[in-house]
Amino acid sequence: MNPKVRIGIGIAALVGLVLALLAGQGISEVPFRVFSIAGLIATLAFALWERFIWKWKFIRYFTGVPLIAGTWRGELISSYIRPDDGTRASSIPTALYISQTSSKVTVTLFTGESKSVSENAKLIYDPDGRWRLSWQYVNTPRPGVRDRSERHRGAAEVYIGSQPSEGLEGSYFTDRQTDGELHLAEWSSARYGSVATALTGDGFRDARPYVRES
Repeated sequence: MNPKVRIGIGIAALVGLVLALLAGQGISEVPFRVFSIAGLIATLAFALWERFIWKWKFIRYFTGVPLIAGTWRGELISSYIRPDDGTRASSIPTALYISQTSSKVTVTLFTGESKSVSENAKLIYDPDGRWRLSWQYVNTPRPGVRDRSERHRGAAEVYIGSQPSEGLEGSYFTDRQTDGELHLAEWSSARYGSVATALTGDGFRDARPYVRES
């Protein structure tokens, strides 16, 4: 259970117990019944907030937190030099799937040769008024390309555009001394499990992270 949820449950339950004691009921079944009901209500309230309420447009108007969950597609431009012929890869079709609750973000990036899964991801509000998504990841290449592309770790971040056509723009680097750029301008609410299905999938549109309805 999320630590914030546990804290909320504890506070609500403690308040219920104190109110019961102040009402002169003493340590009996009644305050403990109140304790249990308060805990249940707090659990439900925090669960609804975590999964649903924070997404409401009215709520996000005050919090400012962008809703970026879904699949993004675009391209990755890498500095990686192929060891077999010494050439640099051209732009690589890429899909990025983001799962988001009020307290947690997970990121999975797909290309035709590998999949990267985030180990730690967070939304950051910068002093200049922009939001960015930053994460560390583990990249696992397909078995057929591991002779030239080993499993590795890295970090990435993308800025979330405030205009409809800006999408996600950012960069990444890896522990094998390569880096590159990410350009993801299209968004879909659907979840895709590979770059091939994402590239052929319907329903993508120009990203509107700040004005999209929840």
